[in-house]
Amino acid sequence: MPQPSRYVLAVAVASFLLAPILSAQNQVPASPATPERVIINFIVPIDSNSVNMLLSIVNGQVRNGVKKITIVLSSPGGDTTAAFAAYNILKNVPVEITTFNVGNIDSAAVLLYCSGKHRYSFPSPARFLIHGNALNLGAGVPLDYNFLDAELQQIKSLNQMVSQVVATIAPTKKAEIEQAVHGQTILSAEDAKAWGIVQEIRSTFMEPGAVFVSVNTPEEKKAFQYSVGPTISSGPIGQ
Repeated sequence: MPQPSRYVLAVAVASFLLAPILSAQNQVPASPATPERVIINFIVPIDSNSVNMLLSIVNGQVRNGVKKITIVLSSPGGDTTAAFAAYNILKNVPVEITTFNVGNIDSAAVLLYCSGKHRYSFPSPARFLIHGNALNLGAGVPLDYNFLDAELQQIKSLNQMVSQVVATIAPTKKAEIEQAVHGQTILSAEDAKAWGIVQEIRSTFMEPGAVFVSVNTPEEKKAFQYSVGPTISSGPIGQ
């Protein structure tokens, strides 16, 4: 039987030695495992910018395949219409949303909190503030009957919006909710649990393997704001 040449043997040995290396080079690197839960830190006032940033982060996590998102909240409130839009979107995203009060959930932030399928809170002194919307008039705004009537109708609509959202998760307290929206009511975490707003009081929001993300807004604000008319916000009445 003819013996293989030295060249043939060298090629065979080289192929045997290089096979694992070439195979490894042709393999696509494994992507990092998708975390089961992402925790989003929302410790900012509510306006169109902060809400858009929050929804952008949520959308990014949905595209990454995350199935559970916890929104850690503490906010003085702000724009009711922006909060209501966020509420509607978060109620319809294909992920399980949990909201967690880590401080104070005031005014418009209550709407954002209500978007959670699961709603938790630290124990008191964590709190909730429910109240109606207020009319902020700019300088030189004419106060005729038609103007005031239109603005009052808008305030009434926003107050109904708040009442309906909160009553959705606390239907047995509908009368108290409507009364709270017409005035100002502060609920402790324990009170909010009795109303049905909070489902459970917990001592931590962290879970093993969770990824933590923060919503950041610019620290610098415009020194002056020019307005051609009044604005309506959900900041505490009298501020």
